[in-house]
Amino acid sequence: MKIFEVDMGMATPDPEQLSGLVQFLNGRANNTNARKEISQDAFIKLANDLDINITAQNLADVVSQEPLSNLLEPMDPNTGVLMFKGAGQPNVAMPVNKAQDIVASAAKSAINRDRGV
Repeated sequence: MKIFEVDMGMATPDPEQLSGLVQFLNGRANNTNARKEISQDAFIKLANDLDINITAQNLADVVSQEPLSNLLEPMDPNTGVLMFKGAGQPNVAMPVNKAQDIVASAAKSAINRDRGV
């Protein structure tokens, strides 16, 4: 077996967790009148900190599939930025409290994870 054939335990990202994170970030951008975008690196780091396994290699694939395709503009690899869709509510109906619960649950899981430090 070659080293690149070994599964490093990186599971496919959960679309519901990612959509909850995107909706949370979109809501925060609306509440603070910030730009409706986030850098790809910051999004990946934030998702990984919440135990959502996503990499730069699979980010474009995940964003192009539902439910994220309803929440984010198609990725432009030249900009390095994820743009939230629309100025109002996202197209996929998920109550704000559910999005907050998903992010809170992921954060709690990340806090309880043994990081070997």
